[in-house]
Parts: sequence; C-alpha cells; structure tokens
Amino acid sequence: MQRDWVSKLFVERSDLFMRLLNQRWSGTEKLVDGMTKVLDGFGIKAGHLLDLCCGNGRVSIYMAKKGFKAVGVDISRAFLEDAERKAREHGVSNLVTFLEGDIRKLEEVVKTRYSRPFDVLVNAWASLGFYEKEDDLSIFKQARQLSREGAILFVAETMHTEYLSIKFAPTSYTELDRFVILENRKYEPITSQAITSWIFYIKRGQDLELMDRVDSTHHVYSLSELSSLLLKAGWETVASYGDLSTLQPMSPLTYMNIVAKAV
Repeated sequence: MQRDWVSKLFVERSDLFMRLLNQRWSGTEKLVDGMTKVLDGFGIKAGHLLDLCCGNGRVSIYMAKKGFKAVGVDISRAFLEDAERKAREHGVSNLVTFLEGDIRKLEEVVKTRYSRPFDVLVNAWASLGFYEKEDDLSIFKQARQLSREGAILFVAETMHTEYLSIKFAPTSYTELDRFVILENRKYEPITSQAITSWIFYIKRGQDLELMDRVDSTHHVYSLSELSSLLLKAGWETVASYGDLSTLQPMSPLTYMNIVAKAV
C-alpha cells in the first residue's frame, strides 16, 4: 500500500505543499537552460519529454518553451490542475499533457494517453525513495520501456548521502507570505533514511496558528547506489553535476544531478 504520508502531503494537503513547489519556479529557467546544453551534446535539440513526479509542471513547461513536447505525471490532481493553469499562462498548453496517477504504475498511466517513445526523461527535486528501493527500480525500468534507445534521463536537484553526512541541518524555516513552514529532520546513516516533520503555520497577527503536521520518511541515495540501481533498470550514468544550471562538478556539498543514457 502507498505510504500514508505521500497521500497526505501531496494529495490531502496539496494546498500547503504547493507553496514550496511555487518557490522552486524561480530557478527553473536556469535549470532547463543547463539541461538543454547537456542535451545538445547528445544531439537532442527537440523531442518528447517525460516528467516523472512533475508537481505543478515547472520542468515540463520550461522544456515546452524550448520546443519539447512534454508529458508530466503526478499523483496530485491539485498540482496538475495548477500545472495546466500555468501552461496556459506560459502559452504552451498545446505542448504539454499532464496525467494523474501513481508513479509506480508509470507504463499503465502513460500508455492510456500517449504511445510515442520518449527522447528525454526528468525526475527532479527529492522525488525518489518514497517507497521501497524495489519500487524505484521498477519505476526506472518502466521509464526505460517508454523510451527510445539513446534517450537521456536527468535525475536532478536530489539530496544524497554524502551531503547529509557532512552538512546535515536538523531544522530549517521557510516564510512565504502569511505562511511559515518548519522542517525538523533526522537522518539515519545506517539505513540512509531521512525522517522529516513538516509543520505548517499561518500568521495571525503576531501569533502562529498550526495548520497541519506531516511526518515523512524516505530513502536517500548515494551517487554510486543510485547509479547502480539505474544500470539495473537500463540506464547508464554518463555524468554527474552539482548544479545543472552551471554544470559545475558534483561534490559532497552540492546537490546530486545525474545524467544517464538508455542502453
């Protein structure tokens, strides 16, 4: 069964998490610029893109503005409705399709509406490790079945074990208009489990009123562990970066960004 926190955070309380998704939009254009530079090196200047766990569509929409035809898949109807609104605002509704469904049933979800093999696939911002490792392996195997030979997969803006071992932050605070989001974290290095309490408040004058709390647990990968899993799924890691927008090398103090090729 689906873990309860996934449904609560992304479906039941999508109104709260949406605020964090919207915050990510400001850096997306630069992210996509970097991705298209990488794709140029593989001779891919346009084509069909699959956005795994697309949220409210930021990567799909900016890639559509580059001329790609994008399909985004997410479990949250609210995220997808917002993505469709944003696609209209950006003038790319004709180039993007958003599909609601469980990412673990990726082939089934995509094939109901789309039959063409994909040239580019993206999985961005901490949307791995929500279930079991066998589920992640299955997801990437299904992604490979939906792709042409030589397709490129980006696993982007992802936390990794090396970073958490050196620069773990037990608490962070985000203020967005009248909302305050507190994250309390624990990291278990033996199991590579990140445990986070997401606590949402709204400002009432000088006071904070609790709106909700969601506790999540997910697996954090190392570069070698995730590369090994991808290879089992039919994807060979060909590069890693700390920042796709600048193509700087990956280090223990950067995000993990993987570029893999379908084999």
